[in-house]
Amino acid sequence: MKISVIIPTLNEERYLPKCLKSVLEQSLPRNMYEIIVVDSRSSDRTKEIAERYADHVLDVPRMGAGAARNAGAKRAKGEILLFLDADTFIRRDFMEKVLECFDDKTIVGGTCDIYSSDGTSFGNVFFRLINLIYRFVYLIGKPHAQTKCCFYRKDVFRKLGGFNESLIVTEDQEMAWRAGKVGRMVYLKNTAAFSSMRRERTLGYGRTVARWLKNYFSVLLFKRSEQVWSPIR
Repeated sequence: MKISVIIPTLNEERYLPKCLKSVLEQSLPRNMYEIIVVDSRSSDRTKEIAERYADHVLDVPRMGAGAARNAGAKRAKGEILLFLDADTFIRRDFMEKVLECFDDKTIVGGTCDIYSSDGTSFGNVFFRLINLIYRFVYLIGKPHAQTKCCFYRKDVFRKLGGFNESLIVTEDQEMAWRAGKVGRMVYLKNTAAFSSMRRERTLGYGRTVARWLKNYFSVLLFKRSEQVWSPIR
């Protein structure tokens, strides 16, 4: 087993089928990866959908996305952990490209360009700008790896203790910083993922960015994030 795909869910019946479809249609042979859905007591058809297509479906309390991802990582058999949000889907060659990058033994994790799957023209420009910013932070040695789509060597992830479960927001950023101190984080430019803009549409672009920045600097300077990050479905 090469890759374990870990998808945390909470009432994701609308988006999960497309996410799982993109994973099941990968160019990588099916016996080289497993799918683990970690469900936090969904009240819709999420679990039913997951049980139809995933190799493992775990039931966990609602303790936050970081805790759900860590639960999936503990069950994982793959050498590489690929974390996807349920409203994200990946290109057909994605996992193949991830495996290729790990031929370099200095690489411990990374991410890629992420584009809007359902946005307006402005939304598409917004995501492209975010991608440019993330490419820049990699150049200055402060890698970012959104849990919309990110990947790590399992042994490194476990040695670092996984995602910091005390952080409700920006746990992905903090994990990438820690991983970057023990090896090289990589930004894949030859493949991509696509994710919903439901939060940006609901809260507005300005408010969403303001909350991102607030939590980014709070974790950077004080190692804490805001404690409420309401799900948007």
